[in-house]
Amino acid sequence: MKKYLLPIMLLCVLVGCGRKDIVILFDNDAHCAVEGYAHMASLKDQAKLETPYVTVVSAGDFLQGDVVGSISKGQYIIDIMNEVPYDYVTLGNHEFDYSVPRMLEMMRKLNAKVLCCNFSEITQKGDVPMFPAYAIKKYGPIKVGYVGVTTPTTITSSTPTYFLDENGEPRYTFYMEETFDLVQKAVDEVRAKGADYVVLLSHLGDNTYPISSRDLIPATHGIDVILDGHAHNVFIEHQPDANGDTLIFCSTGSKFVNIGRLTFTKDGETKIELIPSVSSQEKYIPVSERIMKTIKRISNAIEEQVSEVVGYSEIAMPDYDSKGNRLVRNQETELSCILSDAMRWAGGTQLGCIHGGSIRAAIPQGDITLGSVMAVLPFNNSLASVRMTGQQLVDALEVSVATWPVENGDFHIFSGLRYTIDPRIKSSVVFDENGFFESVGERRRVVSAEIEQQDGTWKPICPDSVYTLSGLNYTLINRGASGMFRYSEPMTYEPIKDTEILVQYLRHIGDTVRATTFSDRPRFLIVRK
Repeated sequence: MKKYLLPIMLLCVLVGCGRKDIVILFDNDAHCAVEGYAHMASLKDQAKLETPYVTVVSAGDFLQGDVVGSISKGQYIIDIMNEVPYDYVTLGNHEFDYSVPRMLEMMRKLNAKVLCCNFSEITQKGDVPMFPAYAIKKYGPIKVGYVGVTTPTTITSSTPTYFLDENGEPRYTFYMEETFDLVQKAVDEVRAKGADYVVLLSHLGDNTYPISSRDLIPATHGIDVILDGHAHNVFIEHQPDANGDTLIFCSTGSKFVNIGRLTFTKDGETKIELIPSVSSQEKYIPVSERIMKTIKRISNAIEEQVSEVVGYSEIAMPDYDSKGNRLVRNQETELSCILSDAMRWAGGTQLGCIHGGSIRAAIPQGDITLGSVMAVLPFNNSLASVRMTGQQLVDALEVSVATWPVENGDFHIFSGLRYTIDPRIKSSVVFDENGFFESVGERRRVVSAEIEQQDGTWKPICPDSVYTLSGLNYTLINRGASGMFRYSEPMTYEPIKDTEILVQYLRHIGDTVRATTFSDRPRFLIVRK
């Protein structure tokens, strides 16, 4: 028998003995679209009929985005993901929305391995990585290295104070300047350990400022595939890296509009496709009954809480237009107006404000339920009030429109304040290395700004006067929205939740939103010549 052993071994090498297709199913920016997990599990079950080597990964932003996430602070999403189950994930910026301790608690409960090369705790003994940068998984004779990276702008796009210690000093870092180097270091290590393929789980975004995955590609080498999240775009591209080698660059969109399937074939090819998951026309992928049972159990648990009717709207208040363009991050809408009015009323201040990044769903015509309110405001923010000078206020307005007309979560609509911009003027706002507002130059885009008086008239903002403003603690206290209100003076206020603010305001206006509710519009004007 021994005399046949060598020829058999040689034959196995020649025909690729032990090699089978490796299938990697992936998503990004699921944002609590829970039915998509039933599609993912179904695809996983199908793939397992073809090959034993099936892995499921996520490029981040799964804990937050709808009522099922916010009402449980992520726990229900973890329950569903563990049913699939996932193998590897990286962190999205919205994994931090319920605080760093809550994120860490949820990641401990998640069965998948969390990978992130650029998130560390700052200690007296040096920086301590919070998660491993990479993992290597063996599929027969083939090794695949998985590397995770998240956007350094998490420090401003989530709640900035979450990343500070009790003295207001940085406690955590995302390495804005060193992120690309840390990715390369992790890639080099997995290659040195024998990885045949390297897959980067990236939550950087392909078109995000000041750091993007598109910028990372020509700055690194050794990556075979980048599975990207954060920007919610849909694409499959082939791009040259720093060495001129071609990699695959892909993103599925968001909320499971697609599920990605990456295949390293037994013949050495790399294939990738996007499979439509959820459509307004039909569902392209069968659902896993196993996962749907979990979703149904969770839905039943929250249905009684969220089905309560808290108001009625005679008009639709959309967050997107019919062409799929997001409205609330670069223009005034009925939705942003009623929210800023609610903040002003709840705080009893001269002004109210809301930023576009906090508004995450529409309010349709008809009954307004608690669930729809929670979908609009899913972040569990609280009311805050501040005092600020007129000069600080007009500086904050400049930050609000620094990128206009490009949509920006920092874009604000105010109650009791109206302002006009000239978009032909280039923004002179200066941001620091972490993306926080620092100063404004001489040229300004805001050409006029007026405050509503008690008699209903309007007067220009006086730079030396002091004004009171109510809004969300995220922006006014916790340095959110690029820290545009960081120089204001906090006031004593009732820390009521954002959802309760809107519910109480609906009662205040008689439970019904009418078109005449917005008779004082417009609040945001554009010079057009």
